[in-house]
Amino acid sequence: MEIYHKDGTFPRYCEAVRKSLDDNRFNEFAQLTSDEERFRFVNGLRKIVDELQLKREYNGKGMEQATALKTLGNKAFQAERWNDALVFYNKCYVSTPKENVQEKSIILANRSAALYHLEKYDLALRDIQRALDHQYPNQMMYKLVERKARCFLAKKEYEAALECFKATVTALDDSNLPLERRQKLERDAQIMINLLPKNIELEKKTKKKSSKADQSAPTTKVPDNFIEKALWFDESPDEGRFARTNTDLKPNTILLLERPHVSVLLEDYSLDHCTHCFKRVSVPIACPLCADVVFCSDECETKANATYHRYECGFLPILWGSGASITCHMALRMITQKSEEYFLKLKPELAGLTNEQIDKLPVDDYRKVYKLVTHESTRSPEDFFQRTLMATLLNACLTLGGYGACPQEQNFIGGLLVHNLQLLQFNAHEVSEMIRETAEDIGKSTFIGGGLYPTLALFNHSCDPGVTRYYRGNQVCVRTVKNIPADSMVAENYGPLFTQVRRDERRDTLLHQYRFTCQCVPCVENWPLFTEMDPGVIRFRCDSGKICSNVLLIPAAVNDFMVKCTECGEHTNIMKGLKSLQDTDMLFKTATRLHSAGEYEAALRKYIEMMETMSEVLVPPYRDYHLCQQGLRACMLEFGNRFNRAVAKK
Repeated sequence: MEIYHKDGTFPRYCEAVRKSLDDNRFNEFAQLTSDEERFRFVNGLRKIVDELQLKREYNGKGMEQATALKTLGNKAFQAERWNDALVFYNKCYVSTPKENVQEKSIILANRSAALYHLEKYDLALRDIQRALDHQYPNQMMYKLVERKARCFLAKKEYEAALECFKATVTALDDSNLPLERRQKLERDAQIMINLLPKNIELEKKTKKKSSKADQSAPTTKVPDNFIEKALWFDESPDEGRFARTNTDLKPNTILLLERPHVSVLLEDYSLDHCTHCFKRVSVPIACPLCADVVFCSDECETKANATYHRYECGFLPILWGSGASITCHMALRMITQKSEEYFLKLKPELAGLTNEQIDKLPVDDYRKVYKLVTHESTRSPEDFFQRTLMATLLNACLTLGGYGACPQEQNFIGGLLVHNLQLLQFNAHEVSEMIRETAEDIGKSTFIGGGLYPTLALFNHSCDPGVTRYYRGNQVCVRTVKNIPADSMVAENYGPLFTQVRRDERRDTLLHQYRFTCQCVPCVENWPLFTEMDPGVIRFRCDSGKICSNVLLIPAAVNDFMVKCTECGEHTNIMKGLKSLQDTDMLFKTATRLHSAGEYEAALRKYIEMMETMSEVLVPPYRDYHLCQQGLRACMLEFGNRFNRAVAKK
């Protein structure tokens, strides 16, 4: 990942600063050996705050804009276009300044009305409570309390509904409604007050009976972090650290669930996904100060504003406008999500831990990621200079945002920023979401943000990976897509698959981006592209009782069913294999039909059965084998982030 895009203020600034250094001065920089020294040198060259006119700005909020959006929302609401009203109320809420507390309470109340009509009762109740917390006008309180009662009534929470209807009658005393209108509302509330006790009594009897009959198992909570016990991490001079398995792994085995050490949304998704957990948000909670990010819940908003967002708030437009890549934002957030005191405390032991000690650390511990590969020894002075200059921009945002109470430690924190920019280049992952434009669309896996996953970062690459990954919010899930024998490397894929890209191009890409020449089996044996695999030749596994890895290349129109292996001399009866392949044809058709019908669990089971059958008799590369893998991946992606624009517009 590059550190900046060409269209931004930083590339031009970087070019100007570089040109201002003569050869002697730049050579002085090139001789430096630590990130802290590099940062001290570059940070002393120019005053980046003045030259780029950096300052904290809270854009996107203003009552004139908010009032216009509120008017549009009210018109849509009166026309019973509830979804349109919700969209306008969302924008109005995000645009309303922090100091306009009562205006914010009114827009939250309006939004709760739209949510009530959309039958999103829990979200409506959340907005009602937030409106109450924002000093909702007393003379209008009856509206909120009555709507709260209706929400509880729709949810069949009759006791809560009864209390709210009673409160409605009391709240009407403070209203300035005409007498006739007020009396009607009182009568309506009183009718419900008289009716609900019967419902409550009936509900109690029903609950008593159902509690005796209900023997269902409790719902299992998905863990935040999980590693399959069969996995372990080996190390070698050529491979570095990498994942192995000590048992045979079957397809669809969950190997890893991991929360990120750090994660950041792309700018394009900052207003429709929660900036903290990456869940798509239809009813956002706004940052009190800026209009640059939204949250899915009060919990996420509180966590973000207690840590990283309090320092980033008001500076995100600077980062986006500078052309800084998402890895730069991640490098910054690796710092802002912890205090300066935290890093100073870790300083003496950052580089001193063993792998065994690091593996036992929690995912949010900075020491967990500090020793991830940076390829520092292969970097050019120009590369170091660009990254260090970017670190000065990030550090300027930190300083202006009020981060850090020890100015003398600025170079230490700056050095960490330089280090972060290096390790993220090779260890960060793109977080994706499956987006469909129409109900019939097969969908496109779309890059919405980036994350650093300490365990996943240890998985090595293969052009024929044994696993696939998908995301739930910003949590990554890794599952197997083929049989992986015990004592084998468990590899993921860093980009190019052998079925789609030729070996030379794959190797060039990996060498350029990750600085290694791929030695996976498809590269060593130069496997053909999917389109070049010969469907007229079947690659059978030698079925001898001896240990033999030979592949039997059999014409599809074969007449002899006993084939002699040229390696071990034993005969293999391919009749069983041919019969199995007939079965897999039917399984593939069934799996494809189920997948098209949206029955992803059922489709996945069929693909797994197909994979198990083929693995017994076939050796890849083979067209049907890789079509099956593709089907497995497609099903698994459906269990992660996904969004259908056509459905959302309804």
